[in-house]
Amino acid sequence: MFDELREMIKKWKESPHVKEHSDESRFVLIALLKEGPLTLKELEEKSFLFVSQFGLENYRHTASRHHREEFNITTEIDRLMKDNMIVQTHEKYELTNKGKKMAVESAEMIEKGAQWIKKNVLNPSAAARNTVIADFFLAVMKLVVGLISGSVGLLADGADAAVDTVSASIVWVGMKMKRELIGTMVIIAMMGVTGVSIGYESVTKIIDVIYGTVEPMSKPYLVIGVEGIALLVAVFLCLYQGFVGKKYGSLALISQSIDSKNHIYVAAVVIVGAVFSIFGIYFVDAVIGVYISFKILKDGFGLSKEVISSARGEKIDFSKFELLFEKHWRMSTHDSFRFWVLYTLRECSLEKNELTTELEKTFKHTYIPILSEFEFTAAEGFDFEEGFDRLVQPLLDENMVTKRDATFTITKRGRQYVDSTLRSMRYHQIK
Repeated sequence: MFDELREMIKKWKESPHVKEHSDESRFVLIALLKEGPLTLKELEEKSFLFVSQFGLENYRHTASRHHREEFNITTEIDRLMKDNMIVQTHEKYELTNKGKKMAVESAEMIEKGAQWIKKNVLNPSAAARNTVIADFFLAVMKLVVGLISGSVGLLADGADAAVDTVSASIVWVGMKMKRELIGTMVIIAMMGVTGVSIGYESVTKIIDVIYGTVEPMSKPYLVIGVEGIALLVAVFLCLYQGFVGKKYGSLALISQSIDSKNHIYVAAVVIVGAVFSIFGIYFVDAVIGVYISFKILKDGFGLSKEVISSARGEKIDFSKFELLFEKHWRMSTHDSFRFWVLYTLRECSLEKNELTTELEKTFKHTYIPILSEFEFTAAEGFDFEEGFDRLVQPLLDENMVTKRDATFTITKRGRQYVDSTLRSMRYHQIK
């Protein structure tokens, strides 16, 4: 698996085109290879679409915080024409034989990379396997550090991580045997055990604090360091499992994502407790732990109902599971959709059905180099027809568009916003 990845990276680094031409040049060449001759406007739109998939406001804020070298696609095109990579014919740009050779090489590398990612990262079985690896790493780290330091707390946490590794292995095997529900039930059972265990330990500690029999935490700084790493891994797993789980409709991965989210809370509680213990305060983490215990049990109960529904053959609505940072991501992508509504209306006034058709075509059916190879689109699962009114309402409220009868028209303020956004997006290459 990793030999193949190393070989691809080595081949990419050894390619003479990597240092000679920028990422933007390869973007243009691949677009021309896949789509054929394109105008300057069409190439600009593709570059804008690439950036907009990750949220325009995020991009503008990032641009304002970093020193950037102004990037204009016309300058990049001039460089490619100077190097005899592309030629202009009747206002359209097309590849030369030299440019086609580089475009084919770049496209093949990206396609191989995309296939490797889809095979080894972005599919349910791979995600389940990678979860086992991550949990095993955490278990070994906590047990080793616990043994070296003599910390009873870390040894107990390491034992818990080892149990997580076993449960994750069951999920992985269950997926391979097409018995995903079994793995899901194991995760829910482990959530119940974790919730009860944290609740019991928290209540016991509160009682010990009241009676003055609580024991100080040994090596709190070491605990903070180890749990800090565990927290970061849990955040990554929560996002990763949730993304793949929602993309492929895997209840087992969604369950693991929720379990990873609970591990974030647990690690945070341990860190808070360690910090306060340095100052001789021992009850804060116990009080928070009681709340976390109820939250974990509540999540487990909710998932158990979904398992019962799935066992009965009922279809699961995966949209109800809101993942970590998903709300922020959704808001960013909706901003991108609104920008494209404004961008489209610059040409002429349009009706709702015309705008929804344009959005559908642009965000779901337009080829965008790199993103299309990875089958990534911010519009996945979004119904433009159903969600259009909610999408366009902020534009009406902010007087960026007006609506007369069934026709939408861009205002002066809307045009200014589009022009400002397009200018900022040209600052695309970090110095």
